Amino acid sequence: MPLVEVTTHYLEMTAPGDFRPRRAARDGVRFTLVSRPMPELNRFFYMTIGGDWFWLQRRPWTLSQWTWWVTRPELETWVLSVDALPAGYVELDRQAGGVIEIAYFGLLPAFTGQRLGAHLLTEGVERAWGTGASRVILNTCNLDHPRALSNYLASGFRAYRTDVRMKELPLEPPGPWDGAFGPF
Repeated sequence: MPLVEVTTHYLEMTAPGDFRPRRAARDGVRFTLVSRPMPELNRFFYMTIGGDWFWLQRRPWTLSQWTWWVTRPELETWVLSVDALPAGYVELDRQAGGVIEIAYFGLLPAFTGQRLGAHLLTEGVERAWGTGASRVILNTCNLDHPRALSNYLASGFRAYRTDVRMKELPLEPPGPWDGAFGPF
């Protein structure tokens, strides 16, 4: 696997007043808490959304690793749906000192390009502040969606650190499941 330069931007919002919400102007959009943790659901979103963007860290996780992650009391999973179809998700991970990290965030490929990313971010950030967060953080890198960083900055996040590292990566993103791009 070739070495690729990966630039990671660590972003924060330190006051609710810094936030600039943006919502989709369409009917049928809902944002719902997953009230019963489901490792299969989080894995589905992670693999399907992240398959296009080199989300590799959790790909080898076992069911017990996924179960541990989603059943922690610090984690909330929220789902964005459009006309009752799942469109995307956000994982909010409560950390020490009232910090809430947007651990993962994204839209399924069928729902990108419809201004739903800004809507999903709005809902996730509002939920974080609504639970008493003292700071909301997230990170993105040059391997994520090309509009991710500009979406976060337009919403009021500010960079507090940038990290550049060389990473060994496959030539292409892995797709939503093993063999997704192979011969059919």
